[in-house]
Amino acid sequence: MANTQEKNALEAARARLEQALSKLTQDVASSRATLETALADGASAATEQTAQAERLQALEQENLRLHEQVAAISLQQPSGDNSGGSSGSTSDDNDEKFVAIEAEKAALQQNYELLKRQYTSLQDEFEGLQDRMGTENADTANEDASSSDETGALRRQIGELMRERDTIRQELDGAIIELEGFLADSKVAAGGIN
Repeated sequence: MANTQEKNALEAARARLEQALSKLTQDVASSRATLETALADGASAATEQTAQAERLQALEQENLRLHEQVAAISLQQPSGDNSGGSSGSTSDDNDEKFVAIEAEKAALQQNYELLKRQYTSLQDEFEGLQDRMGTENADTANEDASSSDETGALRRQIGELMRERDTIRQELDGAIIELEGFLADSKVAAGGIN
């Protein structure tokens, strides 16, 4: 009878051990799947951030081109005011200059609107990525050290993108101020030509 009780106790212990091993195997598989998902999401986020960085660079180049155009126009405009007073072709020259200024103003406004739309679109995508990263970070709070390093790297990249966004915002504000000044100067010049 003691052998039967001992055998039953051993069977019960073996059953508990098998259950524990089965649960451990399931937990390991679940953790591995979570880690693989997190790594795939991290790679996807890195690709998306690379695309955003390229868009930011394109936006900066467009902004620089716009600044150069504004600078070129502001340098050209004073030279038109130094007309010596020849009577016959002065009116035609002024009309041509005015038409050229109007065309340049229209091109600047079009470029500015395009730049503003690109910036808004990029900012929306960036904020979406930040939200997504926040959700992923909340979902993967129990990941191991390697995935937290990737999260830290992604946060640093987000920080860099935010600094670039702020720089572009400042450049846009400067471009707006220059464009408004140019528009005010062209209105004054237009009043002088009429």
